Amino acid sequence: MRIVMLCVPVFVLAACAGSRVPAMRGTTQPIAHFGSNPEFSEALKQVEAPNEAQRLLANGDKLFAAREYEQALDVYKQAATAAKAESNNQVLVEALSQVARMYSIATEFEEGRVWLTKAEAYADPDEPLGWSRFLGVQGRLFWQDEKDNEKAKATFIEMYEYCGEQNLYSRQLDAAHMVALVAPPEEQVQWALNAIQAAEKAGEKGWLAVLWNNLGWTYEEQGNYEKMLDALINARKFHHEVGNDHSKLVADFGVGRAYWRNGQLAEAREWLEAAFATAKQRHAEDPEDLEKGEWVGWGNIYLADILFDEGNPEEALKLFREGRPYIIKAGIENWWPEELKRLDDKYAKLEATDE
Repeated sequence: MRIVMLCVPVFVLAACAGSRVPAMRGTTQPIAHFGSNPEFSEALKQVEAPNEAQRLLANGDKLFAAREYEQALDVYKQAATAAKAESNNQVLVEALSQVARMYSIATEFEEGRVWLTKAEAYADPDEPLGWSRFLGVQGRLFWQDEKDNEKAKATFIEMYEYCGEQNLYSRQLDAAHMVALVAPPEEQVQWALNAIQAAEKAGEKGWLAVLWNNLGWTYEEQGNYEKMLDALINARKFHHEVGNDHSKLVADFGVGRAYWRNGQLAEAREWLEAAFATAKQRHAEDPEDLEKGEWVGWGNIYLADILFDEGNPEEALKLFREGRPYIIKAGIENWWPEELKRLDDKYAKLEATDE
């Protein structure tokens, strides 16, 4: 499965540290507000806590959920300092772990490792909030930094089982979601469905948007286009319930793309033309925003693919040429080089014919 971070958002680092892909594929963080973020739902209990360390940790989590990563980094460091002064081991482990994660989001993995080692020195399985947070960050570093999916998978499964035993169901959901991202293709669907089931029970609409989204793109990679369409329609439903304008737009693009994969070109054109018009309008309002420009690029390219299938290669090539500079400027060579190569190879044949 391809990953971002909307690297999510990243992560949109895109939200997470890692490669980014269109239509929020591989998103590792929910798109909704802090209160519906299952990764940190348990931390909400600390918002009104009397001591400084817990208050700072909760504030850092709010900033993280809002994708204000640089500010979150500073606040997590403050939380760690306060926790050490207060001898609050649980908050210390959580804060140190999150500092490591902020550095990993910025792809400063070496520095992230330094801070995670500090967290490990205090991490204790008898302190569920600290231990579960540590495991979540450790697994992500195995995955994003070491590129070791097996170690990451084992860590996330450990976290999944541990959180279930400790009744930390929101963090158990996060663990299941991460297993679905790092597991071999034959295991991804089942773990994604496990996570969806947990999210449904918890009423986590922000994560349901992300989980159905990622499952849809997994189905695409497996060639199961009917299920891809169903999954991305479900993703769109939740994105439109709890997402922002950008996530709603990207979800609309996803549905259009799924119709195209199913050979339903009229439906695909209807969805993609509507999304493309919105993308162009938003880009015109903020032409310096690379992410908004990126979706002008994908709009051109997705519509080019429809034209190609309709037997209109000249117009398809024209749209591809218009769209490619946008995705190059957005950095596709860094986060999805294999897709850029596939597109270039496909349209190079048309260019040769055109010449």
